[in-house]
Amino acid sequence: MDKNTVIGFGLLMLMLIGYIFYNQNGQTQLQKQHIADSIAKAKLAPIPTNSSKDTTLIAGKSALDTNAVAVETPEVLSTIENDDIIITFTNKGGYATKAELKKFKTYDHKPLILFEGDNNVVDYGFKSAFGGIVHSKTQSFKGELSGDKKAISFVSNDMVLTYKLEPSGYMLSVQAKLSGCDRSQNISMQWKSQSLLTEKDIESQKLYTQICYNLEKEGYDYFTIKEKKTHDLQEAVKWLSFKQHYFNTTLITDSPMILSAKVHVAPSEGDTALHLLSNFDANMVVAPRDVISYKMFLGPNDYKLLKSYGKDLEEIIPLSYGIFGFVKYINIWLILPIFNFLAKIVSSYGMVILFLTIIIRLLMSPFTYKSYVSSAKMKALKPELDELREKLGDDKQAFGVEQMKLYRQAGVNPLGGCLPALLQLPVFFALLSFFPHAIELRQSKFLWAKDLSTYDSILNLPFSIPFYGDHVSLFTIGFVVTSLILALYSMNMTADQSNPMMKYLPFIMPVMFLGIFNKLPASLTFYYFVSNVITIALQFVIQNYIIDPEKIHAQIQAKKKEPAKENKLMARMAEMQKQQQERNKNLGKK
Repeated sequence: MDKNTVIGFGLLMLMLIGYIFYNQNGQTQLQKQHIADSIAKAKLAPIPTNSSKDTTLIAGKSALDTNAVAVETPEVLSTIENDDIIITFTNKGGYATKAELKKFKTYDHKPLILFEGDNNVVDYGFKSAFGGIVHSKTQSFKGELSGDKKAISFVSNDMVLTYKLEPSGYMLSVQAKLSGCDRSQNISMQWKSQSLLTEKDIESQKLYTQICYNLEKEGYDYFTIKEKKTHDLQEAVKWLSFKQHYFNTTLITDSPMILSAKVHVAPSEGDTALHLLSNFDANMVVAPRDVISYKMFLGPNDYKLLKSYGKDLEEIIPLSYGIFGFVKYINIWLILPIFNFLAKIVSSYGMVILFLTIIIRLLMSPFTYKSYVSSAKMKALKPELDELREKLGDDKQAFGVEQMKLYRQAGVNPLGGCLPALLQLPVFFALLSFFPHAIELRQSKFLWAKDLSTYDSILNLPFSIPFYGDHVSLFTIGFVVTSLILALYSMNMTADQSNPMMKYLPFIMPVMFLGIFNKLPASLTFYYFVSNVITIALQFVIQNYIIDPEKIHAQIQAKKKEPAKENKLMARMAEMQKQQQERNKNLGKK
């Protein structure tokens, strides 16, 4: 082909393109702009991509020519990476198909793949100012990788997609420049992803797989993937996260961009359930613009790391649940600071948990001491209560009135042993939320536990026992045994053992815990086991070396001789019992 033929062919092509654009849009200025853009981009990637099938120019003919022979553009995979992550992209659609986290492994020590496969898609759809709908996922791009391999651009006739990583970290900057976008129409954005098996306990990973989001007005919320579910977000979205147990993929906007979204998530089905846990699909409505900019976080659920971005991403980590939402602040202000401090000076996370338990028990010791003193006072009054019970017989109302009178004279608060225990419950629930989500404990070994983030097992059973499971957790057994010992201690300190329910309840709860705690993380059951051991030791020391029963009895007797101080709560309880006694007498007369 000589020089004149090439020039003539080029002129014919320009005339053909100009004619097509002229018929589609009558605006002369837009025609000229689009022709210039098309010529410039054709030099970089001469691949028309407005058809659903990828084609190239063949033997001097346009792909728009029905007589041309269409040749599919081969797929080319490219990767960018930094110190923490490797991301693989495809030129077919210009999106990421795989993300590998370098510093993490799966439970079986394989590379940790956050997502992988053709079903992981990000697609931009918009109406062209020259007519027709453009979708990025149907286009073939030319990839341009940066010299340091931390950024890549994908170029086509209709758009330029740019991805960039920092030297370290898990934040990916994304920019999509759209050519000839009709600014009168919204842009559609589809984000599809999948959750792969990374942890030993499949059920726990499914349980903690959630869709989290932060809206402009309503703020943060989430829902858990337990069954197929579709959720509509009817206002501007700040960020949208597909969260697994210990990792997440989150789309983050720097300015109001996503006007609304429809999110669909479903557990995987069929044989792939062993590897593929769930599917995620979000269809978003984006405000019309020529440039779409946002960030994608692809990394661990690390509280400190997520908080450092200043966008409330740390809310993804569930440090509280439901009606116990307030315990989040116990975790943030107490547990996390102590845990992080200990982790800096102690290499073993098992020892960190041990020291954390000791510190918490010491902080709770004043309440524990008051509880034991109250129980000792109640036990010191037992002989007098027995006399009252013998004197009044079956008249429970009269016994109640006299009992409260005796308590007031002795200066004993019957709730003194309960309130300290109730004050410790928030810490109990705070740790119940903290340990299962502390990524620092993931794959951390201690004693016989191979992974503190999941249950420990000294024996795997060939069958599953209802309510118990298919393994034997030694930390759970230790917790249950020490709980039974504490129950025996409590019985010895209880003044009134005539109530059968109160007599056997302390033994029922530990047996129930055997089934419940057997599936919980070893870090949590180890904490409760150590906590029980410390409690038994404290109780032994307090009862045998600090609390003197004879001295307490003498103090009570001396207190009874003093004028009774007005206690509003005790007075109110006594008054209520007296009123109930009067009502019963009146009913008896009728």
